[in-house]
Amino acid sequence: MPKFPRLVVAALATAGLTAALATQPAYAANKLTPSQARAILIRAAHHHQLNPNFVLAVSYWESGWNQAARSRTGAVGLMQVEPYTAAWAGPSLLHRRVNLNNPVDNAELGAALLRSYLTQLHDPKLVLAAYYQGMTAVHRYGIYPSSRSYVDGIWKLRNQFQRSHLGG
Repeated sequence: MPKFPRLVVAALATAGLTAALATQPAYAANKLTPSQARAILIRAAHHHQLNPNFVLAVSYWESGWNQAARSRTGAVGLMQVEPYTAAWAGPSLLHRRVNLNNPVDNAELGAALLRSYLTQLHDPKLVLAAYYQGMTAVHRYGIYPSSRSYVDGIWKLRNQFQRSHLGG
């Protein structure tokens, strides 16, 4: 077997990696266009039988449809899901572990959480409060006064998206 100089091997490996990355979806490197983000979010909303404009509004408020978004508290991606939430909610709601850095997993888990809260609370504004402050707090105290601007802001955004038929 002939010996190739390390430079040739490295060049071949780099070319192969470049070709492989070129075939990956644009979001593979966390660089989604707004239309790609919307498509992923709408698909997740439909999968969990939610109004797409509701999911789009939550995601826009949380991350601006930016999969690379990271909060100071550690929330990740399009739906700004906390890693500790993903640890229990992925297996519980999606029956699998999720990769929050994958925008499809992130959107699916965020939508699954919203669906779970809606099934329990039957009120979309309480669902928004639960997404923000936690289900236990909503059961005990309702919507915190400090959560009101979050809930009202997303609700207005949802209505705006609904009027413009953004979610289809």
